[in-house]
Amino acid sequence: MAERTIILCREGTINSYLSALVVAANRSKAGEDIAVVFMQEGLSALIDKKFRYDPGLEGYAEDIRKNAEAMGVPSDPFELIKMAKGAGVSLYACYAWMKLLGGKPPRFDIPEGLEKLELPDLLAEMAKAKQVITL
Repeated sequence: MAERTIILCREGTINSYLSALVVAANRSKAGEDIAVVFMQEGLSALIDKKFRYDPGLEGYAEDIRKNAEAMGVPSDPFELIKMAKGAGVSLYACYAWMKLLGGKPPRFDIPEGLEKLELPDLLAEMAKAKQVITL
């Protein structure tokens, strides 16, 4: 991941997945080397397949879904992962957070489309990254 932008997705909200993955996909399409690392609630929601919107956006959920669809963007987190992967974005599950969450298969299999990233590797890559963004 050296010299790439790293986006940390730490919230398990549909709006966070939309922001992180759409930004990453578009920057990747523009030629930027970019990765998204899922951690904390951003990872647990993928594991549990339980998603929500930030409280201030709950009343807009249906509008967001419809407008995203009209824009050609999925609002389902797993479809967003497929879209980003297809655009060349590297996608990782922070394995330290997998362990903190209890990390025992089968419930804690790494979500499809993501690769395991050990904490020492994450820290090393963050030190070399062009920039680190939390969305």
